[in-house]
Amino acid sequence: MERLLDFFVPKSYFLDLFIDKHSSRLRGVVKIEGKTKTSGLIKLHSVDQTIDFVKINGENADFVLRDFVLTASAPALSLVTVEVGFSGSLKENMQGAYLSKYIFENREERIVSTQFESHYAREAFPCVDEPAAKATFELSITIPDADDIVLGNTELLARESKPDGYVWTFAKTPKMSTYLLAFVIGRFNVLEGKTKSGVLVRTFAPLNQDKATLKFPNSLAIKSLEYYDDLFKTPYPLKKLDQVAIPDFEAGAMENWGLVTYRESQLLCSDSSSLASKKAVALTVTHELSHQWFGNLVTMKWWNDLWLNESFATIMEYYATDHIFPKFNVWDDFFTLDCLAAFYRDAISGVQAVREDVSDPAEIATLFDPCIVYAKGAHLMLMLIREMGEANFFAGLKAYFSKNAYKNTKASDLWTALAPFCKDFDVKEFMTAWITQPGFPVITDEAQQRFLFDGTTDDNKYPVPIVKDDMSGHYLINLSGPEFAEALSNFKTLTKEQRLRLLIDRMLLAKTPIVSSASLLSLIDKFSGETSASVWNIVSTIISSLVPFIDYDSPEEIKYKAYLYKTVSPLLEKLGLTPKEKESTNDSELRDILLSAATYSRDPEFMESLAALYSDDFSTIPSDIRYYVFEAKLWLDEANFYPHIKNIYSSVSDPDLKADLRRVLAHPRLEENINFAFSLLENPDFIKPQDHLGFLLRLRRWKYTKDRALDWLLSHWGYVKQLNGEKSIEDYPRYFAGTINSEAESNRFFEFFLQFADDPVLARTLKVAKNDVDASLALISADKPGVLRAINRL
Repeated sequence: MERLLDFFVPKSYFLDLFIDKHSSRLRGVVKIEGKTKTSGLIKLHSVDQTIDFVKINGENADFVLRDFVLTASAPALSLVTVEVGFSGSLKENMQGAYLSKYIFENREERIVSTQFESHYAREAFPCVDEPAAKATFELSITIPDADDIVLGNTELLARESKPDGYVWTFAKTPKMSTYLLAFVIGRFNVLEGKTKSGVLVRTFAPLNQDKATLKFPNSLAIKSLEYYDDLFKTPYPLKKLDQVAIPDFEAGAMENWGLVTYRESQLLCSDSSSLASKKAVALTVTHELSHQWFGNLVTMKWWNDLWLNESFATIMEYYATDHIFPKFNVWDDFFTLDCLAAFYRDAISGVQAVREDVSDPAEIATLFDPCIVYAKGAHLMLMLIREMGEANFFAGLKAYFSKNAYKNTKASDLWTALAPFCKDFDVKEFMTAWITQPGFPVITDEAQQRFLFDGTTDDNKYPVPIVKDDMSGHYLINLSGPEFAEALSNFKTLTKEQRLRLLIDRMLLAKTPIVSSASLLSLIDKFSGETSASVWNIVSTIISSLVPFIDYDSPEEIKYKAYLYKTVSPLLEKLGLTPKEKESTNDSELRDILLSAATYSRDPEFMESLAALYSDDFSTIPSDIRYYVFEAKLWLDEANFYPHIKNIYSSVSDPDLKADLRRVLAHPRLEENINFAFSLLENPDFIKPQDHLGFLLRLRRWKYTKDRALDWLLSHWGYVKQLNGEKSIEDYPRYFAGTINSEAESNRFFEFFLQFADDPVLARTLKVAKNDVDASLALISADKPGVLRAINRL
């Protein structure tokens, strides 16, 4: 892949933009000061722009724009100023500079936002759009509306009224990568405060959002910056930090330096929000703010070291959230969600390593695998922290920040910084083996081999200094039958992490010939009296893992559902259907898990009692149980309830409530409502593009719409590509593959996607998906008779 930094090294950008959100116009002039190399060529990335002129040192210059690269000539090995006039448009695909829309007081409001990671700054202005091309940026934006505000990475220097509009000028940024530049334009509600060191922290939300949802995230941001300042011994270097909720946002959030943008549901939160929402917001905010150091202050040199950003930010979100909200028990979530997701993904043949080379720009987006670069990478960081000791690890990080501030790094730079604080082992040798190899080992006695769901293995070897039976290590421990039985008999005496390790290992081993799937059924019964939410998190995963073995509407399904309800109902009765005042986090989360299992059972008496909690005044239904109440109401009265919620969905602004309603809209049984649900897939004003995949997957996982959802995906693939662009298109086949339970479905699915086998965006995903489906179908074929026999013996 050609690196434009090999031709021209920018030092500073002066970016003057005119943006009209009403006409979607964007035009501007960018002046770049930098140094040419031996070829004398200046090459800039430029996508979907009309180039009006190019000047070199003030003189008009000839240029060529080909394959999204703008080329002009200049003196070799010289300091030069290149000036480019350009024009383009605001997109609506949530990348580059784009439009986001919502309704407020019966009229459309528009917000202009940016998403430049990973390589989309080039869609807004000509630049060297590579992470190692760090430079300073001075930004000026002219807009036509007096009542709009403009936000940038840095503090506002001036706002002036001129003949062509209102000019907003911002202070020079620190030296940083193009993907961290950002701006936002629109009308907002705002709340502000300051950190102990005087950093101004502001949280912004669209006008249709309740101002009460700003207090929690603004306070959280202040506490997070203060925590990181103290932990990293490196002060946050900017004068301000803004957080903005954007109605249309492809990812969860983006760590733009000093101007962090979020999906509304990942930022806005009030006292009445559910515990799950508060935790999600806390983990997202602390993740993004840790990036102000990991990624922004010190940036990976190239995208193959993306883990230097994301693995660290993921593990730090748990440290910070646990510090700020110790009662949230977020480490339980890390072990039962992140670590488990990493194990599942990492046990499939063909999966990427944490550190992975890319040879095509289109491949960059595929590196952001949440289960590998985020979750597995974070688990490896925890393993390293526990091996080194926290004090030594964070002392090494302080050295890393001190030496590499405003620079670009690769893996070896981190190992060099940590080495003086790691006396017991070679940190570089230890970690290189883990981040450059895919997979993980299963350890039997003292022997190890790579663990793969398809039963194969390879020659990969992983350094494991000491096998620990807590959740430290990214490996499985294969206990013998008697050893497992003994551990179960002593379950109450084990630490929380030992208990989770025991269950997670057993569940994953059951996806191979090592342990039978049928044996998991007896585990559910053993934990019928368990009151730990973290343990029940794994038990609920075991419950879900057995569903693919059971045919819809079969005697076994009826018996399995009845068994589950009988198992969970005594616990649920003790807890009560509704939350109690000041109850523990454990009880709140346990209720959620038990309600999920009980709702799946569709026990008539239970569904009646749950539906009885419904009120047309949604604010009277506790947010923690609201979805289950809606689901019960729909089950018992779809003919009246479905039309009701589809009519009010668009008028609702609360992102959590909207998510609950959307989940219910994806569970129709009546033909008229099924047709409506599928019509929404082509109605981006109703189901926003950011929610499209989630809604389609819910239809796919609902037995009444399962087959039609697969038909829809294969027949509307062109529309899906148009809707998403390249950034998240691979998620569709990735997650759909996890829903395939028959050879017929597999054949249809992969025969269709065979045409994209060489597409750099989809190639790896499709290869891994095929291996995953093949292993899953082989397991179902081998273990289904045993699972059904076990169910019939219940």
